[in-house]
Amino acid sequence: MSSAISPRSGRSDSGPDRRRVVAGAAAGLLVAALPPHAAAEASPELAQLIARITEGVAPERARISLEIPALVENGNSVDTRIAVESPMTEADHVRWIHLIAEKNPFPDMARFHLGPRAGRAEVATTLRLAQSQTVTAIAALSDGRFVMADANIVVTLSACIDGG
Repeated sequence: MSSAISPRSGRSDSGPDRRRVVAGAAAGLLVAALPPHAAAEASPELAQLIARITEGVAPERARISLEIPALVENGNSVDTRIAVESPMTEADHVRWIHLIAEKNPFPDMARFHLGPRAGRAEVATTLRLAQSQTVTAIAALSDGRFVMADANIVVTLSACIDGG
């Protein structure tokens, strides 16, 4: 079996060349440098969904971390970890963590219920993302407050394509 030779460089086309690797790395760095969406910049649909989830209470941007790759090759399997700083005692704990992917066919992705017996306010899961978008995590605290974090994700191969 022979590989094709590029007429310009005289090299084999069997794998990515240096230029493609550098361009891909630069794109990844650019995406990582993008600022997260502020609540004021959220789309009207996303802002409305957040308001419904939080029952109109404005969530704070503190005490929660959303670990998700900024650039994913395949939207069918995106590893995600959400952690909330909480002592997880009877008086002070996380009640639930909610995940939203605003451009998925069903943006309301998941709600994980927690309590003081969970020990840690941490959830790890795998998501399917339809396209490049913002993923938002919201946590409800036992004192009635909400915290949130979001991340911009670039997806090169989409998942969740609606065949209709």
